[in-house]
Amino acid sequence: MELDELKKSWNALDEQLKKEPIADEKQIAGMIAEYKANARKSIGRLTGWQRFSIGIGVVGLALLLVIWLLPSIFQITEEWQPKIKTLVIFVGISTLIGIWWDHKNYRWIRNTKIEEMPVAIVSKRMASFRRWTRYEIIAIIAWVIIFNILNYWVMGYYKASFGVQATLIAFFVLCDVAIIYLLYKKVAYKHLNDIKKNIEELEDICTE
Repeated sequence: MELDELKKSWNALDEQLKKEPIADEKQIAGMIAEYKANARKSIGRLTGWQRFSIGIGVVGLALLLVIWLLPSIFQITEEWQPKIKTLVIFVGISTLIGIWWDHKNYRWIRNTKIEEMPVAIVSKRMASFRRWTRYEIIAIIAWVIIFNILNYWVMGYYKASFGVQATLIAFFVLCDVAIIYLLYKKVAYKHLNDIKKNIEELEDICTE
């Protein structure tokens, strides 16, 4: 009797062990699908932000063109026109470069196919984009410094008292830091970190 019970228990255990790999495969497939979906969603949000940035750039260029051609609409006197045109040229060239850069990044992200590419290739492409984002932040900081210097000169803030100048400089610095922090730390890097996390999880699963 004990032998029969032992045989039955052994057969039951054997059947259970045969089923486990199937359950594991289904679970792994589900995890892979989930990580890919999360990464794809974050990539979609990044491309959305890139399109939004390009749109803002195009609108900005149109506004700069109006300022350049019709300064009277904005009540810009002849005395101010040379300074304003210098600022417009700087911002216009910067905007064109920014649109080109955003379009390049947009195409790179859009062409990163989570479903079609090997995980290693996706990981390398997103690592490249992450590196480009660091370069972009450095360029933005340099641009902000130059723009503030030009704006300081155009608006004649250097003629104000020391207290007013110190207050204005502090205000500009705080605004610039806040904008850069919100755009990159809370938007770009948030999605980049989510993508990195999901890609790393996929790499771990695929190498097991």
